[in-house]
Amino acid sequence: MKLQIPLVCLHLYFSCCEAQVDQSPQSLVTGEGEVSTLFCAFTSKYQTFHWYQQLPGRGLTYLLAVSPQENATEQRFVGQPLGDGKRSSLHITDSQLGDSGSYLCAVAAQ
Repeated sequence: MKLQIPLVCLHLYFSCCEAQVDQSPQSLVTGEGEVSTLFCAFTSKYQTFHWYQQLPGRGLTYLLAVSPQENATEQRFVGQPLGDGKRSSLHITDSQLGDSGSYLCAVAAQ
């Protein structure tokens, strides 16, 4: 029997200059041991995407920062810039039950 792990993605909005940060999917259910992938998009070019994790009943935990030119890795979490300079992905390798929670991104804009 496959264990299902809900990974909830919340939306954050960047208020300056009508720019907006958008995450997808809005929710994700995956199996234990699988790779889970989340995406973050910004309406203009960015300097850095910052990824955070919030587990149930806990505050935000900083995971990693993704620059436009290189991947970032922190244990089982891998952040990648995507080709258009406006998006990033977060991969959770070998997903575990303890990964269930909310994942958020914030942007340091140019």
